[in-house]
Amino acid sequence: AYMEPGELRRKPKFQPEEYHDKGWAVVFILNVVLVTGICSYAWYKGTFAELQRGGDAGSVSKAEYDALLRVMGVSLGCAIVFAVVWLLLLQHAPLFVVETACRGLPVLFLIGAIAAFVFGSVLLGLLLLLLAAIMGCYVYYYLWQRRFACAALLEQVSRVFSKHPGMFVVATVTLLVMCAWFVVWIFALVGTVLMSGGAAANPGVIILFALMLLWGFQVGIWVIHMTAAGLLSRFYFNEDTPNCVYESAGHACSYYFGSVCFGAFVIALLQTLYATAKFLEEQGREDGNIVLQLAGCCCACIISQLEDVFRMYSTYAFNLISVYSVSFAQAGHVVIEMCWTAAGFEALVNNDMTGLVCFFGCFCAGLINCLVVVFYALSLGLATQMVIAAATLGFVVGYLICSAASSLVQSGCSALFTCYALDPQACRNNAGMEKFQECLSFKSW
Repeated sequence: AYMEPGELRRKPKFQPEEYHDKGWAVVFILNVVLVTGICSYAWYKGTFAELQRGGDAGSVSKAEYDALLRVMGVSLGCAIVFAVVWLLLLQHAPLFVVETACRGLPVLFLIGAIAAFVFGSVLLGLLLLLLAAIMGCYVYYYLWQRRFACAALLEQVSRVFSKHPGMFVVATVTLLVMCAWFVVWIFALVGTVLMSGGAAANPGVIILFALMLLWGFQVGIWVIHMTAAGLLSRFYFNEDTPNCVYESAGHACSYYFGSVCFGAFVIALLQTLYATAKFLEEQGREDGNIVLQLAGCCCACIISQLEDVFRMYSTYAFNLISVYSVSFAQAGHVVIEMCWTAAGFEALVNNDMTGLVCFFGCFCAGLINCLVVVFYALSLGLATQMVIAAATLGFVVGYLICSAASSLVQSGCSALFTCYALDPQACRNNAGMEKFQECLSFKSW
């Protein structure tokens, strides 16, 4: 049954009584079992043995196999390092990070425009140049005035995390699990292709495996979000305890896990559809098919916007779930009602600023990881196609891992605004929320 915000406020906080959206949790577990089973079966059948003995399986030699493993290891290792550095910067230099992001966003579009001109894509270059100008005006006339408020918000969240270092333990463990999931997925995909003699290397199978990978990554990201949201919400309502981090993580992995799996699946599906649309667009460009190229471009644009909307919707729905232990549908109904309130609008404005800062950090982490992987792949003497594949993989892994780390802070920020939208008085009664109150005092919000 749907709830109104007033009815939701009367529910007891942080006391889950039932498991919601259980079916989605079961489906996700089956997904994990399937991928792990394929990987284990491939090892049991000795699919990788020929490569290890120096033989050749399909079109992959032992040297290429070993080089790819090294590249994957370097990609994962560098991605973790960049994620840790990003978290430290957010914690100890929030104003520097915000100002760098404000200056860097237009520069990214400008660099993209220059690269497009260099590679002969004049139309794309002009479009990126226009976007760089628009982003520059947006930063100068709007974002730059809000940098102190955003820095104060990040500092408030960082203070809470410093008081509860267990949050970083949960985030680190989750990141390691995500890395392990990535390794298992890689072996399952390679094993499937090798066992089928290359027949499984078709778009349908690749898209299915991509959905499996992204679903696992998204579940990890939202578990971190739910844990951070539970911690910051408890701090906001003066109900934090020494073990509240692990209590929040336990709830996210049990009572709320079905809701997490549902939200993660929708976003993973949209991401997979987006990647498919971009592939069709690229295929149309290579074949000179303007209709396919235009259709792929339009579909990618629409899907990207849908993903952004649903991600924002899910963010605030999960914040409510972490406090009031309701189902995803019930929380979503309250989110829609909250959007029409002044405090709810402030939460959306906050999401705009912190989201851009985190996007900038994740993009830079992915780009740096991509460059590191490219130089390492070239030093190993890999073929051009493998270097391109390694570069793409390096960017995606770097972006996803840093995204999981960034969600730690961004989730805390959104949780504070969600709690403020529901109960502003609790903020005024909490002496530990002075930085958040300072953030709210800036008229630029």
